[in-house]
Amino acid sequence: MNLNQIKLFIELNQNDFNLSDAAEKLHIVQSAASRQLKLLEEELETPLFVRNGKRLVGLTVVGEKVLSYAHEMCLAQKNIISVAQALHSKDKGVIRLGTTHTQARYMLPDTLEVFKKLYPHVRFHIEESSPSNLYKMLFQDQVDVIICSEMYHNDKELNIYEVYEWGHALIAPYEHEIWNNDVNLSVIADYSVLSYIKGFTRSELVLNKLRRHKPDFEFDILASDADVIKFYVNKGFGVGIIAQMAYDSDYDSNLRTHYLGDEIGLNKSYCSFLSKRVMPDYVHEFIKVFRQTARERFKKVS
Repeated sequence: MNLNQIKLFIELNQNDFNLSDAAEKLHIVQSAASRQLKLLEEELETPLFVRNGKRLVGLTVVGEKVLSYAHEMCLAQKNIISVAQALHSKDKGVIRLGTTHTQARYMLPDTLEVFKKLYPHVRFHIEESSPSNLYKMLFQDQVDVIICSEMYHNDKELNIYEVYEWGHALIAPYEHEIWNNDVNLSVIADYSVLSYIKGFTRSELVLNKLRRHKPDFEFDILASDADVIKFYVNKGFGVGIIAQMAYDSDYDSNLRTHYLGDEIGLNKSYCSFLSKRVMPDYVHEFIKVFRQTARERFKKVS
């Protein structure tokens, strides 16, 4: 058994057991990949894959157990590399960052501007996805750190850092009739409302709060991206409810905003990484800088 076989085993699981795709990502030919899998199963004297003819379609019960240890082996390798790199290149490396669109578009630019002055040789790979998928990516070692407002895991497997608190905000063109009212959730519930799809930016919380005023309330248009919501609000499809930090006075000057944090409640955004992962010092510094810059931006949009 060797680490290359283990990496291939993991890559197959992450690529729906497509041997061609897994081999390509590891820069080996498919025939060599097939041979390595055969050698691994022969050494363990048990099948790891469920097969349909020659095609791999899943993992056996033993394969599922092996997968968890395989991830730990690769994690151990990364930790060894991190420890070694810390001795001779403390300020150089890559942070694979998984986050949502709102964080990437509105919160990270200020952080990267400050951080890159401190660590100009640290590079970033930014992956945008849904909060639930971000946690999957983290546990599958596709990203190093995730940033989002939803917490699906709160256990010893993760180091979780609270970064800042935020609220939701109503947006609508200045000429919209809703501004003729004393704006509150009861008034908003009578309009066509655009907001986030389920699983993004605490959308379930917003929906439940509006249903207290109108039990049959449903959002009119849903999107995962605040910029899409703002675009359709500008087009006259209704009013929008977005995360307050997604309102940018420089770019959204045609939209008026009303803070809803007091009525809907405050939310928190978190940075998380695997507790077993040895992170370089610059990752901890990144989280520190993100916390500082994010809270400064929060003050600006409050």
